[in-house]
Amino acid sequence: MEWKEYEKEVHQECLRVFFDSEVTFNTHIMGRYSKRMRQVDILVKNFKGKTLVIDAKHYSKKVDVKTVESFISMLKDLGADLGILVSEKGFSKSAINRAHYGEENIEVDILNLDELKEFQSIGALPYSGRHGIAAIAPFGWIIDGKRNDIAPALLYQRGLSFEEAATNKEWAYLQFYNKVSEQETIQTVIEQQDRELLASYPCGNIEYQSIDNILVRTFSTQEYPTKEFTLFRDFGDFIVFIVLFCPDNIMKRDKEKMKYVLDNAIPFYAKIS
Repeated sequence: MEWKEYEKEVHQECLRVFFDSEVTFNTHIMGRYSKRMRQVDILVKNFKGKTLVIDAKHYSKKVDVKTVESFISMLKDLGADLGILVSEKGFSKSAINRAHYGEENIEVDILNLDELKEFQSIGALPYSGRHGIAAIAPFGWIIDGKRNDIAPALLYQRGLSFEEAATNKEWAYLQFYNKVSEQETIQTVIEQQDRELLASYPCGNIEYQSIDNILVRTFSTQEYPTKEFTLFRDFGDFIVFIVLFCPDNIMKRDKEKMKYVLDNAIPFYAKIS
């Protein structure tokens, strides 16, 4: 397959995957800093309210870190929020690290064509008892709903195993709290959790932040490798919360990802026979 054919195939997949967004093939945009026209393979507007740039690399070898850095530089010049590099030959380890950990405000995902086909379909239906939610994975992550000993669902970067994500100290788990009475609220649940946290870690520090309908708790202690962020959303009969662990330099970005999951979650009620 020639590179032009490869770009067209990637474009066709983008038309299917981003069917509810505005997709433009082989366009040019004036750079904010370079002040010259920049060629863009595929431009996706209004993808989750953001601008996404997709670059197809038909290389004979793995994409290296220099290519990723050049792509990130272009995203900055274009004022794009998100970027996806698509390559059939894969990516070097340094290229993967640069894509995932390099920027706070610009997010880059790296895929092959088969992974692009599945890009919008990575979600899960976690539940506890008769309560559950339909959850959509945030950009660059998956929701792993397979049975485990931690929680109804785990969240971590696409392309990693959970063990690798835990080693990188960047992962989250989703949990339910099924209310016993109408008097129970997020506040009463948090107060109980706070007592348990401080009983186990007396020197720990707790802070709160409210973002729209999501309450965020930050817990820090020298005994944890990273801060622990817990995001809560009340669904009436039950509460869903996501506990996130991540390094400080990407905490703002990762908290936004977890907020996206809760904001877009659709509750359901399972019949117990």
